[in-house]
Amino acid sequence: MNQILDKRRLDKHQMNLSCRETNLVEFSRGLVSLFTYNANLRGINIRLEMPETPVNAWIDRNKLDKAIANLLSNAFKYTPNGGEIIFRIEKQDKKVLLYVIDSGKGLGKNDDAKTLFERFYQGKNSADMHLGGSGIGLNLCRSIVRLHGGDVTARNREDGTSGACFIIELPLGKEHLKDSQINSDYVVNGKKPQRGAASRNSKILLVDDDIEICRYLKSELSDWYRFVICNNGKEALKQLLSGDFDLVVSDVVMPEMDGITLLRNIKGNANISHVPVIMLTSKSEISDRLEGIKLGADAYLAKPFSLEELHLTIDNLIDNVRRLKGKFSGALKQDDKVEKIEVKGNDEELMERIMKVVNENLSDSDFNVEKMCDEVGVSRTQLHRKLKEMTGVPTSEFLRNIRLNEAARLIRERKINITQVSYMVGFANNSHFSTAFKKYFGISPSEYAAKYTE
Repeated sequence: MNQILDKRRLDKHQMNLSCRETNLVEFSRGLVSLFTYNANLRGINIRLEMPETPVNAWIDRNKLDKAIANLLSNAFKYTPNGGEIIFRIEKQDKKVLLYVIDSGKGLGKNDDAKTLFERFYQGKNSADMHLGGSGIGLNLCRSIVRLHGGDVTARNREDGTSGACFIIELPLGKEHLKDSQINSDYVVNGKKPQRGAASRNSKILLVDDDIEICRYLKSELSDWYRFVICNNGKEALKQLLSGDFDLVVSDVVMPEMDGITLLRNIKGNANISHVPVIMLTSKSEISDRLEGIKLGADAYLAKPFSLEELHLTIDNLIDNVRRLKGKFSGALKQDDKVEKIEVKGNDEELMERIMKVVNENLSDSDFNVEKMCDEVGVSRTQLHRKLKEMTGVPTSEFLRNIRLNEAARLIRERKINITQVSYMVGFANNSHFSTAFKKYFGISPSEYAAKYTE
């Protein structure tokens, strides 16, 4: 479905390039690494034939990775178990060639090299006919490459071995690109673009025993996030318990502790259960995927996935957590009600207990953090850490914010005066209430009341 939508955007000239100078050797090596698990499952050897020195070209990484991934997926489709797939890069005078070579039956007599790239066409020599597909992949691949000023061709192997050879040809330099197709944030000297502090402060734990995948993802996404890499679940769990992370991206199959066990430990620990987890899995691991969903995995991506898909998933999950924190950070809208908090699993249960205790004691001016901890049934240290992780504010500020938001609600209802409101929400001193209210909402209680007076 995603490929069909991408193709429609191309047909309507709605897909634009955002190109930056990229080392194709490093870029391709990382992309190919996403296929290694499936290759190992089927006993397929992936042979890389690449120059030792960088080969730089101006590409839209999020687009070209789809084109290359389509050719690699096609090669897996037609290569028998125990076969070989070759990925080769050749730099010529003013262009670079990317070869994807399989060891299947090759192009059949009815598989015209040009017809292969027509929409919905499917070849006849699949080693696994059940793999099928929409047939749009090669057509999308060609469209993306042509958008880059290049082309894709296909032929049978010429080395005496059966199999097909697909070749992506890309021009070097950037003279062929329009100004609008060049990402101005990236310059020739390789400087990284300046990002906002919010993005750069997001800390992600990347867990995978394949070092090439880790390097690839870190290289492609380090402009937006800070990464800590672990090669197994056991090491990752230690990092989580001792550090402060915004999100976890984890493979499923790993030594010492696999991804499912890691997920179970994360969601079962009240101190870290709030951290979103993205699981990376092979399409064949259906049982693992179902188990992960039961345990509370926040998202699943099947290898090979696109960088754009991973990037958007990370952004969405981190934004969801920040929206929750925003409810208590002092940036609340004045019409929000604090009782409505959406969290999940153990976090939801704990938050319900906290809110129940707070609402029952809201008018008690002696009700403080110590009493809240006693009634909730957790230590001050644990409650402080958990609330800070879930809401972004310390426990005392959390309690004060709830009182102030309840005060705002009572003022809007206009049933009691401001002095009565301050006592109703647990402020023993009216002057202290007015000062805290103005600091939180930016206006005094009387000014706030005037806004809601008809």
